[in-house]
Amino acid sequence: MSGADTANATPFLEALRGQIAERQADGRNLGVLLIECGVIDRIDAVWGYHVGDAVRHRVAALLRADVLRPGDIVGELGRDDFACVLSGVEGPAVAQLAAEKSLRALNAPFWIGDEEIFANAAIGIAMCPAHGDQPEILLQRAKNACSVARDLTSRIAEYADDHQSPAANKLLYENRLRTAVAEDTLELLFQPQYDLRLGQIMGAECQLRWRDPAMGMIAVEDAFAAAESAGVVTTLVSSILNRALRNISEFRYSAGLDLRISVRLPARALLHPELPDVVQRALGTWSLRAGRLNLEISETSVLGTEAVARETLLRLKELGVKLSIDDPAMALASLFWIASLPFQEIRIDVSAASDPAGAAKSDRILQSIIELAHHLRLDVVALGVADDAAATRFKELGCDTLQADYRGPALDPKSFVQRYGLNQE
Repeated sequence: MSGADTANATPFLEALRGQIAERQADGRNLGVLLIECGVIDRIDAVWGYHVGDAVRHRVAALLRADVLRPGDIVGELGRDDFACVLSGVEGPAVAQLAAEKSLRALNAPFWIGDEEIFANAAIGIAMCPAHGDQPEILLQRAKNACSVARDLTSRIAEYADDHQSPAANKLLYENRLRTAVAEDTLELLFQPQYDLRLGQIMGAECQLRWRDPAMGMIAVEDAFAAAESAGVVTTLVSSILNRALRNISEFRYSAGLDLRISVRLPARALLHPELPDVVQRALGTWSLRAGRLNLEISETSVLGTEAVARETLLRLKELGVKLSIDDPAMALASLFWIASLPFQEIRIDVSAASDPAGAAKSDRILQSIIELAHHLRLDVVALGVADDAAATRFKELGCDTLQADYRGPALDPKSFVQRYGLNQE
């Protein structure tokens, strides 16, 4: 809050405290609506703060005239935040009706000169005493509900103990991710990749595991989402790359394993133009030839809409890094523009082709996909292979590489060396 917002909030908090005391005396309920207008910050940026102030006053006047009753109060807490106190209501149903009336009032356009500007409001509801009996707690829980409401079609939500605010989750993930990266506590596992033509290990895929002591196992997608919202994507990538390359270097010198290393990145990481520099520094630090690093790119739809991602991909190709498509959701139509990008490998989950009843049709489909990939000069990695018989089948169909749990699960570095090292007695 700015100084002006704090000055506005203090008398409002005292007024809310007084209302709570009255309701505790008469045993009735009190409702708090936290309304995010969703437009005033943008008005400030386009037309200036004086116009934003005028719209704020207009919003407060609308709420007083169209929603609130005598004895209810409204407070302007921030540039876009308004709080309404519904004093002496029967229950949450009345607060819900007031929230709906508020949305209808705010759906009317605000005229700024000849321009029609519409609010994008969301409303959170907290009840006293059900959700708290202190002003600060009620406002925090109404704000929590408002964060949930932003993702709902109705744009209205009542606070509930069993849901966590998306904003709160994001903040927790961001802070805990920064700590995990700083303290080097992110785990890396390594799963072997087999050359189907030679029948031997030719590489390993590095798999990120983030196990937080308080929050448990956190999905890789959530780790990268937290890194993106915290602005530390390249820091996370640098941490993963350096640890992966350090381990692959140790595999070479301590276990006689000269392997290619694969690291999976979401395509949104390519939106950071400094990514090739991060990759180049990591390769130099661990004296690894660029061709021994394979970057597996997921969620490739970003490449169709973001020129900077395509440019970053081309720079990675110029470094000599191998680029692999790892996107099960990629549509066939995407191959037309993927063909123009510098990928050298595609990873295909073949587990859906394991039903013996449809083996003949599955083989024809897979063979067509593999031949198409080879025409595009893409090596094919088969994922989800169930057993040796299936491996032989996919080798005959033309797959180049195998990565499968039955041939070797993902292991921590020490276990990987113990199982696959050539120097072990």
